[in-house]
Amino acid sequence: MTLRSYPGDDRHDWRWRLLLGGFAVLSIAAALGLSSRGTGAATVDASLGFPRSLADGDNATRVSANGNSSTSPSGTETIASLANTWSDLPKIRLRYSRTLSLVARPDDAGAAQNPAQAPVLREHAITVRRGDSLYTLFKAEGLPLSDLAAIMAAGNSTAGLEQLRPGDRISVYTDVENQIQGLTHERRGGKMLSIARVGQAFRAGAQTRPANAVIVSSQASSNVTDSNAPDNSVDWVELHKPTPALRRHSVSVSNGDSLYSIFKSNGFLLADLATIVKSGDDARQLTRLMPGQRLDFHLESDNGVAKLTHYLDDTRTLHVRRNGVGYDSKLIDVPLDRHLAAAAGTIDASLFVAGQRAGLSNKVIMQMVEIFGWDVDFALDIRAGDRFAVVYEELYKNGEKLKDGNILVAMFTNQGRSTRIVRYDYPDGRSAYFTPEGVSIRKAFLRSPVNYTRITSRFSRSRKHPKLHQFRAHRGVDYAAARGTPIKAAGDARVEFIGYKGGYGKTIVLRHGAVYTTLYAHMSRFARKLRRGQRVSQGQTIGYIGSTGLATGPHLHYEFRLRGVHRNPLRVKLPRAAPIEKQYTQDFLVKTRDLVARLDVLTTPTLAADERRFTNTD
Repeated sequence: MTLRSYPGDDRHDWRWRLLLGGFAVLSIAAALGLSSRGTGAATVDASLGFPRSLADGDNATRVSANGNSSTSPSGTETIASLANTWSDLPKIRLRYSRTLSLVARPDDAGAAQNPAQAPVLREHAITVRRGDSLYTLFKAEGLPLSDLAAIMAAGNSTAGLEQLRPGDRISVYTDVENQIQGLTHERRGGKMLSIARVGQAFRAGAQTRPANAVIVSSQASSNVTDSNAPDNSVDWVELHKPTPALRRHSVSVSNGDSLYSIFKSNGFLLADLATIVKSGDDARQLTRLMPGQRLDFHLESDNGVAKLTHYLDDTRTLHVRRNGVGYDSKLIDVPLDRHLAAAAGTIDASLFVAGQRAGLSNKVIMQMVEIFGWDVDFALDIRAGDRFAVVYEELYKNGEKLKDGNILVAMFTNQGRSTRIVRYDYPDGRSAYFTPEGVSIRKAFLRSPVNYTRITSRFSRSRKHPKLHQFRAHRGVDYAAARGTPIKAAGDARVEFIGYKGGYGKTIVLRHGAVYTTLYAHMSRFARKLRRGQRVSQGQTIGYIGSTGLATGPHLHYEFRLRGVHRNPLRVKLPRAAPIEKQYTQDFLVKTRDLVARLDVLTTPTLAADERRFTNTD
């Protein structure tokens, strides 16, 4: 490559400038009389290719040994001789390196004359491949990761760097200290983003590199190499380095473990901890670790976390993955195969004994207690000869049963009165239990607001107080339970009173609309953040079993009042909740018809009392 080959370069005019300069020197010499007549041809300095009379200007007038002056040729003769000898002069062809050609631009003439003053930047040219992120590209190229966050904060237009697409081209310019000075991002459609360092920060839209910068490419390309250019001693590197292998480390959560303690004890980078927890709403599961859960960490060489898998249970898995500027988190529900199972039995001692004999798990038995608990008090009302039948789900994963699912349809006969229920899943994802006719089994109140072991005192007009030893009315029911057992709101309500109330001890009074109130006494403590005037939902925990006030042991004293008059909580007729909405009636009948038919078959007299059978469905 010659000097002439660069468009706009004016150094090819130097030859004419030298020629005109020679004319000027000769003209001045003639005017000052420094030239005298004489003969002799002008000699040519073979080293430079100029007439020796011009090259040796300081010897223009020579004195011979005998004292006679020997003068140089006159200006006219010199010009004539120069014209005759010019064709024999060697051509001056200035060659320069490819690196210098990028510096010597018309607007940077000063830097071109002194290339040592021009900044040297190294270009990392990258083509994005599938699965690449800005973080992995920086990591593979050995670029400083400390600048990554500052680059992403350079402006709103940097959002495209978070979602790189295969085929995008990225050029990163670093100085001799490997500090990033600029970056360009070109999408396949031609849209270009430029980011440049401004002090310690980065700004989008700024010039990515000085105009006079010497650019040394890190991408070898034979079609741009000038065979005549000098070797710039560039160490060529691969465009894409292989992604370093990740190291897997599994942790089983123990009692008292937290994500911080796991990071600390295993030497993981604590800098990744806060970013992982804040990666999304799903990642909040990591703040509620349970003993027995498993965490799989995929670690980089510096113990940084590239991926994290949190197995919450058999059906839910949390995946956290580095995305280049932080982490993405996603909670995935593992699809399970659902099969229908059926069981029927007759009670002779207790529901739990009969249920286990029929092959039911404790989970399904407890579901029956909760569902039919609106009408049946299983601690008081159960009689020998009561019967049950139930159709429920069994959940399988990879052909193996994981657990029992929900009860779909069931029947319970208590003291000769039968109640049938069926589960209905609303189109919006809600679910509830109804009678086959679409009447909700849910009452406005729970029959008992605590899971108790026994009833120590019933509703009575006259009872001898165990501490005062006086006969007085007992206008409630005392449910004995272990200290700290949760107490639930009997229905949707507003907190009318919360505090200490004489012999009642720590007490809560709930108002359910205009006519009903319920009272809960002798609590050990109240639920956190529960305040007077606050609304609570049916089944919500409002406090915990204790023995404050005039109490001989831990229990709940529960009162039910109708328009201020005390009623027996065990016998009062509870109002039902609203029936299924009209717009869902037809959908309800279609979805529940087959389930009700299965229940009818299961409860026919031909079936043995304890027969259990399974029906697999897709």
